[in-house]
Amino acid sequence: MAQDERATATVAAVCVISALWSYGGGTGGLLTQTLPYAARVYGVDDAALGTGLAVVRVGVLLALALGLVVDRAGRRRFIVVAAVVHCLLTALIGLAPNFELYIAGHVALRCLDVALGIALGVLAVEIVPAGNRGLTLALLLLANGLGLAVAVAVLPLAAAGRSGLAAAYGLQLLALPLMLHASRRLAESTRFVAHAHERHRYRELLSSPYPRRIALVGVAALLAAAFFVPSAEFYNRYLEDVHGFSALGLVVFLFVTGAPSIPMLVWGGRLGDRYGRKRVGLPLSCAGGLALSGFFLADPPWIWLLALAGSGLGSAGGAALAPYRSELFPTRVRSAAGTVVVAATVAGSVIGLTVVGRLSTGIGVGPAIALLGLPALLAVAIAAFGFPETAGRELEETSAEALAG
Repeated sequence: MAQDERATATVAAVCVISALWSYGGGTGGLLTQTLPYAARVYGVDDAALGTGLAVVRVGVLLALALGLVVDRAGRRRFIVVAAVVHCLLTALIGLAPNFELYIAGHVALRCLDVALGIALGVLAVEIVPAGNRGLTLALLLLANGLGLAVAVAVLPLAAAGRSGLAAAYGLQLLALPLMLHASRRLAESTRFVAHAHERHRYRELLSSPYPRRIALVGVAALLAAAFFVPSAEFYNRYLEDVHGFSALGLVVFLFVTGAPSIPMLVWGGRLGDRYGRKRVGLPLSCAGGLALSGFFLADPPWIWLLALAGSGLGSAGGAALAPYRSELFPTRVRSAAGTVVVAATVAGSVIGLTVVGRLSTGIGVGPAIALLGLPALLAVAIAAFGFPETAGRELEETSAEALAG
C-alpha cells in the first residue's frame, strides 16, 4: 500500500535507531553475547551468572512505569531521549568495577530498552497505512537482528580481558551521532497528538473491552514464550552436547538453517497485511512450532530440515501476528499495554526455562523443550478463537477507540 514521504522517512529512521540500539540492549545483545567473558573479568561462577540474569529480568517490571511515559510524553520525544541515555548507559556498564554494578547497570538498561523497543514499534505502527503495518514491523525486526549480528561480531574484542569488554560496550557511543541524525527524520504520531489530552493510566486497560484483550494477548504471549525462549537459549548448547557439533559446524548449521528466515520474515509480514493476520500467521506459526519441536527429538540429517522449517515458518508466522500487540489497544495506553504484554512474555520465559531445567535431568533437554511445544499450540488456539481479524483496518477500528472514548 502506498504511503506518504513523511511515513516512509519515519519508518527508515525507526529502523536505523532499532539497528543501532539492539547492539547494546535487548535480548541477544551485548549482555547475552559477552556473558562468558564478563564472568572471567569479574571472576564469578555459573551460579552467580544465573542469579545475575534473573535479576536483570526485573528491569522488565520496572519498564511498566516507562510505558506510561511513552503514552504521556509522546513517541518521538521518548525515543530521542531514551536513545541518548541508552548509548551513555551502555558505555558506562563496560566500566563497571564489579559484577554487582555490572548487573545493576543492566537492570536499568533493560528497563529503558524495553520501553524504547515498544516506543519504536508503536510509532511505526501508528504512522503507516493500515495495509503496511505487518511489513513495517517485519522490517523493524530485521533491523533489530542487524544490531544483534554486530554484537556477535565484536566477541573477539570482548574476549580480550577487562579492556576488551569495556571497549565492546564503549563502541555503543559510536552510534550516538547516527541516532541523533536519524531522530531528525522522526515525525510524531498524529494519533498521539490527537489523544495527548486524554488520561494515560493502566486503569484504562480495565475498561471494556480491554481486560479480555489484555488477558488473551498476555496469556498467548506467555505460553508462546515458555516454548520459544528455552528453544533459543538451549539451541546452540543442544547441538554441541547432543549432536557433537564443532564451533565451525555450528556456524555452518546456523547460517544454512537461519539465513532463509530473513526473506520469510518480510514475506510473512506482507502476506499478513494482504490476506489476514490469522489466516497467514496461525498456520505458519503452528507449522513452525511443530517443526522446532521435532528438531529437538530428531536425529541427523532430519535436524537440518526441521531447523530450516522451524526458523523460516516461525519467522513468517510471527511477523504476520506481530501487529496484534498494538492494534488491539487504544492510542492513549498503547505503549502501556505493550509493556504489560512484554512482562507476560518474560514470565513465560522464566516458566519455560525453569521447566526445562527440572525436566532435563530426567528425560533430557531435547524432549523437555519439545514437551513445551504443547503450550505453544495452546497459544495458537487462543489466537484462533479469541483474536479478531485486524488486517487492513484502521487502528481506531481495531482498538475500539470510539467505544473506549
